[in-house]
Amino acid sequence: MNPHTHCLRSLCAFLAALVLAACLACPALADAPLVRDEYGLFDADTLAQLESSAEDASAGHDCDVYFLTVDSIGDTDQRAYAKNYYVQNDLGSGSGKSGILFMIALGSRKYVTITYGGGVTAFTDYRIAQIEDKIVPMLSDGSYYKASDTYIEMCADTLDFYAEKGAPLDSGNDPAKGWIKWVFVFVIPLAVASIVCGIFYAQMKTANEQTHANAYMPAEGLALSVVEDTYTHTTETETYDPVKDDSSSSGSSTDSDGFGGSSGGKF
Repeated sequence: MNPHTHCLRSLCAFLAALVLAACLACPALADAPLVRDEYGLFDADTLAQLESSAEDASAGHDCDVYFLTVDSIGDTDQRAYAKNYYVQNDLGSGSGKSGILFMIALGSRKYVTITYGGGVTAFTDYRIAQIEDKIVPMLSDGSYYKASDTYIEMCADTLDFYAEKGAPLDSGNDPAKGWIKWVFVFVIPLAVASIVCGIFYAQMKTANEQTHANAYMPAEGLALSVVEDTYTHTTETETYDPVKDDSSSSGSSTDSDGFGGSSGGKF
């Protein structure tokens, strides 16, 4: 083999290996992180676990699930801050930039949820309120990992529901509310009936069994009477009872710039 040819092949192989190593090591070529811990709240292992969960939640839904921690935002409105961050960092999946972002500003003790693109449709006002009602108390207790993990899990459930049902999870189709309905329709009436029957049964057990039939006769004897009813007519009354529509939906509120989500608050 020509020595020059051998050297050229060796050089090409070296350059190829160098380019591959650079691609693997360069963060700029990797996907932007979904869990953005700018405050430095989590250690490396915890951050990696949350990132993996967020990637799994987002996969296949064309809607990215973001969790953001920052320090103090001062007097800046948390919703305005989060929206600006979303735009400035070019967040969101696909051409529609679809996503949901939950932000906590630990130095200011503020939080907010924003949605954009397909995230506005997938996450209704009703569902966002459910998510915040669940995780904000955890933030107040300082359980930051539990809050972030629960948030990502609830987002995953929401996106899976939307994919399976073809409609976003809302007040009219929430499976959790279905259980409550059955409790009121069957369980509570059954419990009340059981209590009433138990009371009557206890009262019946106060009687003492007798050996002679005369013991069951009243002292004044038994008097029989005849009562006759004469049928004259039948009265029928019809009441209009329209079928109730249980498919009511809260939907998703949006700003003029297309962002949805909550107003946020303090924890």
